[in-house]
Amino acid sequence: ILLDEQKNNVKARQITEIHADSSAVKVLVIPTNEELEIATQTLAVISK
Repeated sequence: ILLDEQKNNVKARQITEIHADSSAVKVLVIPTNEELEIATQTLAVISK
């Protein structure tokens, strides 16, 4: 696994490839909103 440091340092709002061109595998960054997901799941549990 080889990362492209410039690609890795970009704050992307979409799925982004951050592997180096010479990497044997693709590496993706997938942005999430973990706080929203926790709040949504908590609301679903306490609303039952």
